[in-house]
Amino acid sequence: MNKTFVKRVLKDFIDLGEVEIKTGPFGTQLHASDYVEKGTSVINVRNIGYGRIKTEKLEYINEETVQRLSSHLLKHNDIVFGRKGAVDRHALIGSNQQGWFQGSDCLRIRIKSESVDPCYLSYCFLTDNHKKWMMAQCSHGATMASLNQDIISRIQVCLPNIQIQKKIASILSSYDNLIENNTRRIEILEQMAKLVYEEWFVKFRFPGHENVKMIPSELGEIPEGWKVRKVSEILKRFKAGKKYTQDNVLEEGLTPVIDQSEKEILGFHNDIADHSASLKNPIMIFGDHTCKIKILIEPFSVGPNVIPFRSESYPEIFVFFLIKNLVQTKEYKRHWNELQAKKVVLPDVPLAMDFVNVVNPLFKQITLLEHKNQNLRKTRDLLLPKLISGEIDVSDLDIRIRNEVRES
Repeated sequence: MNKTFVKRVLKDFIDLGEVEIKTGPFGTQLHASDYVEKGTSVINVRNIGYGRIKTEKLEYINEETVQRLSSHLLKHNDIVFGRKGAVDRHALIGSNQQGWFQGSDCLRIRIKSESVDPCYLSYCFLTDNHKKWMMAQCSHGATMASLNQDIISRIQVCLPNIQIQKKIASILSSYDNLIENNTRRIEILEQMAKLVYEEWFVKFRFPGHENVKMIPSELGEIPEGWKVRKVSEILKRFKAGKKYTQDNVLEEGLTPVIDQSEKEILGFHNDIADHSASLKNPIMIFGDHTCKIKILIEPFSVGPNVIPFRSESYPEIFVFFLIKNLVQTKEYKRHWNELQAKKVVLPDVPLAMDFVNVVNPLFKQITLLEHKNQNLRKTRDLLLPKLISGEIDVSDLDIRIRNEVRES
């Protein structure tokens, strides 16, 4: 480690009042009647990602509850941890999340010291060494890893002077901001394709629909010639192949190992890929716990609870929209069998192919952006431990430091 980087534990700052820890409200302080459809956003464990907030499935509370429990309102640059089941994850609160509410299953720290940059600290928490340490400290043979204030106080970080911290945070944030911008573009492109799908296959306003009679079915009226089938009738599941976990993957390699979490790639290996996906013969994956669905066009292997499959008769892009969101992750359990049992309305294959031809240019752009993001993540993850340890010296780099370093 660079000699100008000093190892400190958070307790040093907590004892001086320079870092504040606060546990979320007790479960008894929040009642079902406090939740509303629109109100102040509540951050729960499921909303905590790797350094960021996941805004899917946010819950909201009313103004009266906010006033009653105002000490749990979050500020810009707070760092939030999940108390159970997500101890290797955390979220840095962005300026647009100021005033959101800390859920009962969360812990947060607030940096008051002028010698510690919250964004830099967040990147320290993204290193593999930190995440492994957290899992080891929080597990102790328990079914679900659990975090408390004592463990947080014992977290060790390497701290250079504040200007170096800000430079490092700025370098890493430039990668994250590019990734976030590309992700937003991917979401817009997917939404455009989804609108076409819904127009054709949900509202049944496909080309030539005026000349097709509607007939009754167990799922309501559907176009004549269409059919109702179980999802299991159109999907073929593949064996996972060799078992890969965090313990037997590489940081770099020839073949990516796909993960069901937001990380997307668990790691790499240099053996033959278990699944030979290609542009002409794509393969889909389903996260058995997270319900994540992706279309892959390059050879890959899979991590735990990732199910590879292909459609027996319909093009993958059509199937992607057909089954996406059919099942939700309301609880931590396996969802593949639930997905298989769902019934769907199926058009004839030529119409599904016509749909693919219409949206294929959008998916080509999505694939390009996903490749860019993979390369950006790979470079960022290679730089992260080298910058945090001081192995790469940035002291002489002329870097413009922004107040809002990482977008959220």
